[in-house]
This record gives sequence, structure tokens and C-alpha cells, in this order.
Amino acid sequence: MNATEQHLKSLDSFKDWSNYLLVTTVAALGWVASDSRVVETPSIEVWSFALSTVFGIFTLALIPIVAGRITDATTSFYDVPAPFRLFWLWGPEFSLRIKAVCWPQHILFLAGIIAFAVHATCPSQPPHKKPPTEVRLIQ
Repeated sequence: MNATEQHLKSLDSFKDWSNYLLVTTVAALGWVASDSRVVETPSIEVWSFALSTVFGIFTLALIPIVAGRITDATTSFYDVPAPFRLFWLWGPEFSLRIKAVCWPQHILFLAGIIAFAVHATCPSQPPHKKPPTEVRLIQ
């Protein structure tokens, strides 16, 4: 197996990992934003997971571009510049390395998990308890 094939195999594993992380992040976002919340106001969690999702989409979008630019001289697919146009056919061309989007994806996902754990275990207000239901027997 030559160097290009090794990099492409590594990139394929990275793609799988990024895809699993994106699916997990979207599920976590839906869960913390739902009505059946464990955390009373999960704004930090929602924003962390939402931004992680955006960076995850960018990560997956760059993978085919990076794959097409890998050569035997490539030392790491993380360092391959991926040129793209923001508006498909027109506008200026930009270039990003995959680590510029995968790193924020991972950090924001971890921030959402940590914020959720902190807010779920150390609430700012004691949990609201329902008063006991009074049951009267009719005679």
C-alpha cells in the first residue's frame, strides 16, 4: 500500500468518525432542546451542539475535496488545503484545512456534554417538586 492509499484509508476512517459524531450531536441537540428536559434552560448546550453540527457539516463537505488533493508527498490529510467557492459557481475561492473545522466540531460537542453534565447535576435552583396530590374518600 503506497502513501496515498494509506492517507485515503485514514481519511475514510476519519469520515466515518465525523459522520457518527454528527449524528450523535444532532440527536443530543434534539434531546436537550425537547420539552422533556433534564436541564431547565439548556441554552449553552443547545448553542454548543448547534455550532458543533454546523462545523460537522463543513468537515464532511471538505473530505471529498481533501481526498482529491492527497498525493504521495502528503504528510497528513489534516494539512491538505481544500479550495472551495462559498456560492458553488461564483464568488471568491476560499481554502480551509480540515482541522480548522473538525477541531471546533469536537470542542463544541465536548463543551455541550460538559455543560449538560454540570447543569444536570448542579442546578442553579432546587428542582421544583409538585405538592402531593390529596386524595379524599367519599363516604
